[in-house]
Amino acid sequence: MMLYNIPLLMVLVFLLLTLLVGFCASQKATSFREYVVGNKRFSTVTLMATLLATCFGGGALITNVIRVHHNGLWWIIHMLFSTINFWLISRLSLHMGPFMQDLSIADTIGKIYGKYPRLITALFCMAFYIIVANMQIHAMSLAIKMCIDSIDPRMITILATLILIIYATFGGIRSVTTTDVLQFITLTIIIFLLAKLLFAKTDKPILEIVSCLKKQENFQLSSSYRLKPLSLFFLMLQNVALSFDLLSIPKVYMSSSPIQAKKVFLYGNFFGMLIFFAIVLIGLFVFIINPTLPEMEVWEYIMANISPTFKGCIAIVLLAMTMSTADSSLHACSIVVSHDMMEIIQGTKGSPSHAYQIRLAKLTVIATGLLAMLLSLYYKNPLELIIWGMALSTPIISAPFILAIFGFRGTSRTALIGYGHQCISDFVLE
Repeated sequence: MMLYNIPLLMVLVFLLLTLLVGFCASQKATSFREYVVGNKRFSTVTLMATLLATCFGGGALITNVIRVHHNGLWWIIHMLFSTINFWLISRLSLHMGPFMQDLSIADTIGKIYGKYPRLITALFCMAFYIIVANMQIHAMSLAIKMCIDSIDPRMITILATLILIIYATFGGIRSVTTTDVLQFITLTIIIFLLAKLLFAKTDKPILEIVSCLKKQENFQLSSSYRLKPLSLFFLMLQNVALSFDLLSIPKVYMSSSPIQAKKVFLYGNFFGMLIFFAIVLIGLFVFIINPTLPEMEVWEYIMANISPTFKGCIAIVLLAMTMSTADSSLHACSIVVSHDMMEIIQGTKGSPSHAYQIRLAKLTVIATGLLAMLLSLYYKNPLELIIWGMALSTPIISAPFILAIFGFRGTSRTALIGYGHQCISDFVLE
């Protein structure tokens, strides 16, 4: 039966290939720094690929295609503004010269504000990374269910999660980065192929498609209050406020210099816009083919009108997007535990040995990966978790971090007051 299930076979081959690449890229680390940041010897292209693979999570393709189909021009502009975060981080990274030898955000904050702000930052980062990993594993299950209906999606989800835990544990940052490059290449090729396939199914030339879109209310600037200049200005401000990304900043620490970090994020901004462009095209072509589809039936329609081979391709691209985000989250969480938490606990007793830190980092990847998987199996509404995690972690951590980068040195007390004020504000607003 499985031999005739093309999508399932394609998914299994992709998972085995990912595991093989992860093992081939792994090598015995001689120091903790080599295990977590690879001694900063990654090329700019490699860092750019792993940045994009990490930031394009499992929901990016599914959600954006639906929103472009349903919301039209407003959502396309929203997607355009969302790429501003890479440009902003590219400017921010130029000021991170004094902190390039740090290993994490908590490490940087600890050097400026002291032990207790570092501890709070580490705890919030840990929670955020586990929540993100849980969200990606949940998205993985939904993707498999959508593409392959002949098998329990939890089986593939558990297999994929165990595979990413294995290579992230034993290979460290080298395996995570190399598999991210594979996953980035995979998702880029398949997304553009899907856009090309759907364009062929419209059976219309580009000029006729543009003419049809101009007649649709959702694609007219005057059609909605959300497309007024003031609304667009506030939309841009919202994206600027959310531009600080706990998954993007670690790529700065992996760079060899602020100049390389700047290039990584500038290239990421350009290629990220290209990927968004392909996703927009998919949504537009589905709209041209069937403009009356309800939101929940957009992907059902796509799946019903493509071959089993392309179903397998979509399952693979969704797996690639979720796995690349999840493995980076687990790796970042392992750094927080084995480096920041250990140094806080050790205090003045001296730093732990590299072997002990590497062993602890590996155990952290295993423990947090299994925890995220269990949460995804038993907690059915992960959106609440991710909203809570972003509402707490991003505003609390971003303000003192950005101030420190730009040279505003505060005391431990001022940082703790800021943390407390933000927590109270979030609690009141909740």
